[in-house]
Amino acid sequence: MRLPKSKTVYATAAAALTLLGGAATTYGAAFKTVTVQDSGQRKTVRGFCTGTVGQFLGKYGIHVDQRERVSPALDSPVQNNMTVVIEHPKTITINDQGQLVSVSTFDKTVQKLLQDQGITLTKSDHLSVPVDSSLSGGETISIHRTSRKVSTRTQEIPYQTIRRRTSELTSGDERVVTHGVTGLMQIETTRVYRDGHKISESVKKHIVRNPVDSVVEVGTAPAVHHYTLASRSSAPTSSLYRSSLTVLATAYAAGGTTASGRPAQPGVIAVDPRVIPLGTRVYVPGVGELVAADTGGAIVGNHIDICMSSESAAESWGERTITIYILN
Repeated sequence: MRLPKSKTVYATAAAALTLLGGAATTYGAAFKTVTVQDSGQRKTVRGFCTGTVGQFLGKYGIHVDQRERVSPALDSPVQNNMTVVIEHPKTITINDQGQLVSVSTFDKTVQKLLQDQGITLTKSDHLSVPVDSSLSGGETISIHRTSRKVSTRTQEIPYQTIRRRTSELTSGDERVVTHGVTGLMQIETTRVYRDGHKISESVKKHIVRNPVDSVVEVGTAPAVHHYTLASRSSAPTSSLYRSSLTVLATAYAAGGTTASGRPAQPGVIAVDPRVIPLGTRVYVPGVGELVAADTGGAIVGNHIDICMSSESAAESWGERTITIYILN
């Protein structure tokens, strides 16, 4: 506090007469009563002065720092019965997300200070004191800023392949019933940061398109060989067979099971196992390659019975004497 200890400061009459040269009219005009309010304290100063407020305060020992604010201004003319208010700046520390800044201010409220410092708050930001509270010198105001970042990405959902057995297809064959379609999932990640540090993370998943499974049918039916009649005189290359045999060749319609356990179908012949062992591959001119897989009570000696696809095909074949070839 720069005010003298005495609440009232007086200039002596002798000094007044000396200053004014004894002129009563000049004495009345130059003598001033000034109230000085400094840091909540009020002092009354009385004396002679015709200059400015600054000159008056300096003359009577009241020194004003250049950082302080005086109202009326120091260069204003001093007037009788005036009140001079001296304001001291408050030192405030602002902690904005860990960044400390010390400021001197004459602002009265936190809101005015933030406005003058160009600091803007959002709804998600947190202030350590009420924004409309009064400022106190030496206090620290902390600002915690909360931000939210949302990222979105799309992820494929693989489809499944379902394999379904069917007797409508031959073993080894496959048929696609439904083509697979990859699904899509949207993944939204929300991260919350406070003062630049992540404090939480949440994930939301939304299926944009469901996957469609692929359905494939796999054949289980045994392979059926269809043969076409060729010339009766046709024969395989000699290097492909080890012997030939003249036989009586008859035919029967497909159906049932052979003596070896395999289906009775085209590609199979019934034989006398004493002449042609079961499992032997045989070439029959006009038919093709056949397998000895069946027997019959009437099939004795050099007699074979060819399995045909139908009764009409068997009847068309009839009964023939032909030369067959035992393949290597």
